[in-house]
Amino acid sequence: MNPLKFPLISITLCFILGIIVQEKGCFSLPIIACGLSICAALFAICYVKNNRQPLQSIGFGVGTYFLSTFLGMFTFFVHLDRNYNDHYSKQIVSPSSVITGIIESDLKPNARYVKFFLKIQTINKKTASGRLLLYVTKQSKIALPIGTEILIHGGLYPIPKAYNPYQFDYANYLEKQNVWHQIYLKKDDLRVIRRHHNGGYFLERLRNTLSQSFDQHRFDSKTKAIIDALLLGQRVAIDKETLTDYSNAGVIHVLAISGLHISVLYFFLIFLLRPIRIFRYGKEMELVLVLLVLWLFALLTGLPASVTRAVTLFSFMSVGAYFNRSKALYNAMAVSALLVLLFSPNTLFDIGFQLSYAAVLAIVVWQPFYKKIQFSQNKIVCYFIDMISVSMAAQIGVLPLCLYYFNQFPVLFLLANLVIIPLSSFVLLYGIILLVFNFILPSLTLFFGKPMAYSIHYMNEYIHWIAHFKWGVISNISFSGVMVVTLYLVLFAQLYWMYSKKSNAIIYLGCTLFLFQWSYLVCKWNENESSECIVFNEKNTLIVIKTKKSVTAYSDAPAQHQVTLQHYLRGTFSDTYQVHPMQNVLSFRQKRILIVDSVGIYQTKLKPNVVILTQNSKINLERLIKISQPMLIIADRSNFKNYIRSWKRTCQKANIPFHAIAEKGYYRLK
Repeated sequence: MNPLKFPLISITLCFILGIIVQEKGCFSLPIIACGLSICAALFAICYVKNNRQPLQSIGFGVGTYFLSTFLGMFTFFVHLDRNYNDHYSKQIVSPSSVITGIIESDLKPNARYVKFFLKIQTINKKTASGRLLLYVTKQSKIALPIGTEILIHGGLYPIPKAYNPYQFDYANYLEKQNVWHQIYLKKDDLRVIRRHHNGGYFLERLRNTLSQSFDQHRFDSKTKAIIDALLLGQRVAIDKETLTDYSNAGVIHVLAISGLHISVLYFFLIFLLRPIRIFRYGKEMELVLVLLVLWLFALLTGLPASVTRAVTLFSFMSVGAYFNRSKALYNAMAVSALLVLLFSPNTLFDIGFQLSYAAVLAIVVWQPFYKKIQFSQNKIVCYFIDMISVSMAAQIGVLPLCLYYFNQFPVLFLLANLVIIPLSSFVLLYGIILLVFNFILPSLTLFFGKPMAYSIHYMNEYIHWIAHFKWGVISNISFSGVMVVTLYLVLFAQLYWMYSKKSNAIIYLGCTLFLFQWSYLVCKWNENESSECIVFNEKNTLIVIKTKKSVTAYSDAPAQHQVTLQHYLRGTFSDTYQVHPMQNVLSFRQKRILIVDSVGIYQTKLKPNVVILTQNSKINLERLIKISQPMLIIADRSNFKNYIRSWKRTCQKANIPFHAIAEKGYYRLK
């Protein structure tokens, strides 16, 4: 029995299952080790017993799947920094602690700070490990290239959770990258010790040198930012307006080097290297050169996750195509995903990882059908038909994930892709050639830089024109995780019918469609039957009371809460809401809620269950507690920090729960 013939897709899926189980269950190392040992023993016994048999036994299959699952659990455990004894979370870190670390990578800055990932080395001269999100004020004007070792003084702060319900949770996003705390620094809090000339340092210098080679063309800032994004994988300089336009047009993937760009480079290399196939060992030389160039390009971009997984995928696809295996593409995808997850299991929860493999898989499975479409013998017409077919297949593959993560659907994505994909492909390939000539013939290359500038200008203008259609994007679509699963079941049933053409396939398709509709109705019914009161994390007081299908918002500045309320309506599958001015007393489920604003006037006879302090209420909180005896006191974000600290001490003395919205986030009262 040849173990290499065992289905790699099933093994990869079981490995992914193990990662999910460990992420949700957080099992201890002894439990994982025990399960892994048992599965390894079962696998070994079955392999030896069935080694000479032509068919695989059920025991061997079960042992392999369980072994893959526990290997996934073990891999996730090993790559979780918090599981190590020297992790900084297991040490006492105070505001006066001395921390040394190395700048690992830089992030997109905001208006006030530049941001970095810091790899910790020591805390108070004790060896430590872990990663921090580092904020350095722009006023310090300190250069911190990758590989810089620094000494800092400061306290660590937990990264705040989502400010309000159904909004992007930045803390959860960073936890998947082993980052749990952040630190804010001024110029006096930081001292550069030395600069390590490691791989990251040299790669950053190389990228900067290549980027600066385009300065001689004197491109405008938008053009230069697009060049850095497409050629070097650096998106930090792209302005917010451009990002919004590309997102609304449904082509934001163009600005991040991923499978699209690697595929363009891959097929361009295949086209260039095709003549060497006539020589002896020509196919082998072609394979080696393709892999070499792809990985050199990945190194040039700094090996970000999106580029690494794309190059890994196309590397295995190249090897599979070399051996002319009928199922090489599927096995190549499985092996590349398995390899990426072995080194970085948290990548499974990365949106880009999920979208990349969903898009490529959709293109591969739909390929036999859109290849049959031949409306014309004209190569140009066929090119555009292929582009439409590929774009449609990719969009169908990522549709459930896009609806779940982004809650929007770009209606004009086909119209945008028809122009953007050829233009961005031209910019990528032409830019690589221009980059070489920037160093070889700098005087001549100035003339050839103009087509690049014109292409990027027209690309941006076209996307801006597409994005300005308000009806071009259907936004705020309510979509749940269960609906993602059921919609993919619909797509799989449709593919099964298209491949098999069996009569029962229509029945399966109808059943999955019913299941998808049923999942939507159940999600909507569950949300409509629930009731809650939310005190939002907003600068101006916002309180929402949801009673089954009715949603009522209380605010004196409703125009400032439109985005927050839209997120809430989408997450609760609600259609409409009412807005009323803020009141002093609210009622929710037979509970009285007292709102005390800056005036500080309230009825002494009222016995509220909950007290909400807003707008720096000038009251005697001890007297209010003594008279009203509330069960809970909430201070929203409209209050000053010194007021919140004083109220917190008062509540601790009175042994009453106190929730500060600015510190703990929004409060949900069920």
